[in-house]
Amino acid sequence: MSFPISTNRVNYSLNITELNKQFDVFQISTSENYIRSGAFILDAPSLGNSVYSLYFEKGKSLYVLMKHNEENRHSLLLILNSCEGSENLSIQQLNFSQLPHYISLQLLLNGMGNFESTNLKFNNLTGHLYCFHPQWLKKSKEKTNEIIWQIPCLDIRITKDFHLLFNVHTFTSIKLRNHIVFEKRKFDEYPQYVISAHYTLKRKLKDDKGGAFILRQIEGKKIEIPFLNLEDIDKFNCCKLGVLYSVLNEFNGKHAKYAQIKLEKIEEYSSLDYSHVEKRENKKRIETILTSKSINIVDKISDEYSKRFCSEIQQLLYDTYSINANLSKKINKQSLNICVIHNAEYYGGNEDAYEEYNDAVIQHITLEDFVDCAEFAIKTVVNELLIKDDIKTKRISLFEWDKLGYNENISFGVTHEDRSFFMNIHPDGTFEFRETKLDLFNLTEYSECVEIFEDAKLRSEKINGIIKNSKNEINIIKDTDWFTIPMIDSIKAELESGNTKLRGKAMREKLLSACLDIKMFKIDGIQYYFVGEIGEGMKRKINRAANIRLIEAHKNATVMFDDLLPLMSVTFVRNGQLTVVPFPFKYLREYIKITIADIL
Repeated sequence: MSFPISTNRVNYSLNITELNKQFDVFQISTSENYIRSGAFILDAPSLGNSVYSLYFEKGKSLYVLMKHNEENRHSLLLILNSCEGSENLSIQQLNFSQLPHYISLQLLLNGMGNFESTNLKFNNLTGHLYCFHPQWLKKSKEKTNEIIWQIPCLDIRITKDFHLLFNVHTFTSIKLRNHIVFEKRKFDEYPQYVISAHYTLKRKLKDDKGGAFILRQIEGKKIEIPFLNLEDIDKFNCCKLGVLYSVLNEFNGKHAKYAQIKLEKIEEYSSLDYSHVEKRENKKRIETILTSKSINIVDKISDEYSKRFCSEIQQLLYDTYSINANLSKKINKQSLNICVIHNAEYYGGNEDAYEEYNDAVIQHITLEDFVDCAEFAIKTVVNELLIKDDIKTKRISLFEWDKLGYNENISFGVTHEDRSFFMNIHPDGTFEFRETKLDLFNLTEYSECVEIFEDAKLRSEKINGIIKNSKNEINIIKDTDWFTIPMIDSIKAELESGNTKLRGKAMREKLLSACLDIKMFKIDGIQYYFVGEIGEGMKRKINRAANIRLIEAHKNATVMFDDLLPLMSVTFVRNGQLTVVPFPFKYLREYIKITIADIL
């Protein structure tokens, strides 16, 4: 039995008549090229008591939603006249029937900044809705003088295609400005915010005292919020999907007269499960390869702690793969080398500890970052080494390519910056790489592929990769803003009742089908798929959503999706997780890293 799969695409209803009775909408436009994303105008209208919300993404227009009042236009003009550049602004009152529906929904969503919530804090700043849970706050440890250093938030928005997105952004105390890298904009160009009496954020004015925050992250310290946490109800309430559940409930309750939002479901799909048998076969294949290779652990730190750490890595390799690794202080060109160094923070940019040899296979691991998760990460290290070794020998060893039944060559292509790279794989698993640029006067077998990449760049489309067969048929794997969402209402109910186990295949399929294995479906003749966690042995925490990707047949090409499935039902490139695109793309990206390092 298959269960419907929810997604972040929303079904909605809008009561236009009731909205026009209760609210006034104004479009504020500038005669300049655009409104700066940090301009005071984006927060100034919120100073008016009758302002319900503001919406701005980018461009020349800002939308203001106000509770219906004949004096609204006049009040808004008074506020705007105090803004810098007010002489370039114009105001137009609109009817809700004139607004795109996604803007109407976003204005109502942003209006949640006016509501009190038990666990969540809503902030309508610079025309966006930023929501945070108090437990996300990064504070000092001193209880007597507690200082808030960072406020991680979810930027919650609805796209033109009605996808509900919630991306992590962080407000950081200006006291940490020396830890922030400013490139495109200077520090003074960022709007500053203070924590209000209601424990939410508001634009800092001249009279406001206390610590201020800007919307910037500390360099190298990206904050992540788990997509889903099943450990208990408190952890669930603090994860992205727990917050989404609360936001949808709050929205539908507060705006019952005007609008409703529900998550769209995929009813029909097929599934490709990954079994314990395949997992054992993957592990056995790696063990077989390693019996003919030697692993050399190189200690580039050479202190007592690093010596002990290297010995632990040696033991882990034996426990995991039954191999005896060598301990050394030098790179061995005939071995697979695990090179132990400090992280970049230790060296402070004064020393490049990474050694690269054209004829040696090396995987660097950093002592500080690796030590707490060595047992989990050792498989990834081995996978990376074997992929680098395959690139060196120009033959796929991690996968029995000849068993796929390909009788002809097949190519995989990606772009990096302004360069296009291709991997051409032969039926016996041997391959070669090639870099190609768009050249109308010198056409190659990959010219059409490069042209596809260039066209996508002009349309701001994200292409994951291109596959081309020997018949010159081309398939394009594209990203979307679409991702799957498990049954969050049922999950919350189970956790609230005290059931924190959520075990058994039937329970997993019912509640978590949207996060498991590989699922495929078609809509209007277009093939879509997503890759989740391996269904057996489901983890308690999922850090990222399962993004839905589409496979587009270029011109009149055949869709090769069925042939590609075995290339994703592998775990050797993602540390026990299924690959989200065919694994040859991993080889390509690794080759690109090596190539760029050689150039630099």
